[in-house]
Amino acid sequence: MKSYRVRERAHEDFTTDLLHARGVLEPEAQQLFLKPDFARDSHDPFLLPDMDKAVERILAAVRLGEKVCVWSDYDCDGIPGGVLLTEFLRSIGLTVRHYIPHRHKEGYGLNNTGLEDVAAGGVKLVITVDLGITDVDAVAFANEKGMDVIITDHHIVPEAMPPALAVVNPKRKDSAYPFDGLCGAGVAWKLVQAILQKNRFGIAEGQEKWLLDLVGVATLSDMVPLLGENRMLARYGLTVLRRNRRPGFAALLSMLKIKANTLTEDDVGFMVSPRINAASRMDSPELAARLLAATDPIEAKSLAGQLDGINAERKTLVATTVKEVNKRMLESDMQTSPIIVMGNPTWRPGILGLVANSLAEAHNKVVFLWGREGGEMLRGSVRSDGNVNIVDLMRLAHRATAEGGASGLFDDFGGHFAAGGFSVPPERVHELLPRLVESYTALRATAGTAKEVVVDRQLDLAEVGHAQRALTHLAPFGMDNAKPLFLVPNVSVASVRTFGKKMDHLELALVNENSRVSGIAFFSTPDSFQKPIISGMRADIVGHVELDWRGQPRLRIVDIL
Repeated sequence: MKSYRVRERAHEDFTTDLLHARGVLEPEAQQLFLKPDFARDSHDPFLLPDMDKAVERILAAVRLGEKVCVWSDYDCDGIPGGVLLTEFLRSIGLTVRHYIPHRHKEGYGLNNTGLEDVAAGGVKLVITVDLGITDVDAVAFANEKGMDVIITDHHIVPEAMPPALAVVNPKRKDSAYPFDGLCGAGVAWKLVQAILQKNRFGIAEGQEKWLLDLVGVATLSDMVPLLGENRMLARYGLTVLRRNRRPGFAALLSMLKIKANTLTEDDVGFMVSPRINAASRMDSPELAARLLAATDPIEAKSLAGQLDGINAERKTLVATTVKEVNKRMLESDMQTSPIIVMGNPTWRPGILGLVANSLAEAHNKVVFLWGREGGEMLRGSVRSDGNVNIVDLMRLAHRATAEGGASGLFDDFGGHFAAGGFSVPPERVHELLPRLVESYTALRATAGTAKEVVVDRQLDLAEVGHAQRALTHLAPFGMDNAKPLFLVPNVSVASVRTFGKKMDHLELALVNENSRVSGIAFFSTPDSFQKPIISGMRADIVGHVELDWRGQPRLRIVDIL
């Protein structure tokens, strides 16, 4: 059971107090945070390592009339970033092929088969977006085929970098760039800025800012801190998105009944990004790229409909898999295990992260799920219960197995605290559960108890509207700038209703003296919280403040006490 503690106020002013909670203490720093500025917050792109080499090679490609391939990842960072760079390079006169590897048939990153196909098409320069930093052998193969490679990436740099002509990555140890938190599309954007510093190619000053809708979507969708330059890119990206100039985004927002002029980071994160990601999870990454690159509104509307259909298929597949896992748990002794480890060769690895996330939330357990598609290796996804670092857990299990005299448990693994992925040979899959349980028990023994949840501030129900107006200055919210959590004490639940196609969402009418505010809880029942909801009851509400579809402030309920 979670416990909540309201943080002591550092300042009486609402906005200043929340800035203090985020470590933004000095008045000057607070003004910089509240008012992101494009010119001030954009760092010199030539501070990134190898940027000069990358720009020089691209300008040479323009002079020589060479064919170029932009090779991007298949997620909601790589696809927008790939579209961005492809559009820009074409605008300066290059012939560009946008290549997106098939998630299940080719896997992540560069691969020899795809590179051979690209080389056969006459490409002389390959530029990666959101990948490539670990692809040592593939880059060497590209060089053998007579192609230069420029890597733009933001992932952790290994000890041995690939033999590329240029490796542009803010996380390189020799980087002079003052901010290492850019997403993949953000690094591609810096490449665009650097090229334009050398040659505008007749592009009007500032015209490139219209590409920030793609940078903004990627920045809001990826696991990067929404601070510094990222905060500026996300804020300006939302500004461009709200102008609704790109036919693909316009068609998608129209279909989803989202008003472009009031678009928020939540709309991007919960509605737009899942549909872009669904394309690769369900075998069609090019569909998402075609939507974002579309210039014809009629084509864009058709593509948006197809993408929404694919997302619906993805939802059905996820729900079916969750149901299967729950059924198998009831039929086994997995219910008593601190970890859920399960797999099926027919499960599609691309959707298992979503399934694992749902199960982790429902059962409050670490979840490892594996499937197979395209090859013998089993691949899967992991989600944490919030008590252990997933990467530490897999590292310990891998090492413990190796110390036992055998090779390590995993063929490959990685991720961050809360989520990750892995691959394991079929003959070792039976070792997953015992090794992971043993490692989890060891980690929990040294980790102590789970931390209490800190609530940013106590609010009276009458203050919800004021809070919403103040929060617009702190937005957009995301990693390292979490949406503030509030405690609204002693309110009366005037009514409770369920809604949605499956009646699996809740709306509460919350009243207190002369104030009345709506409370919403998606995918919840009256028994989902610490105190079951009954109409007429009084309770303390823990939640976030947001706007509803009518533009009215409401509470997004996290818990009821």
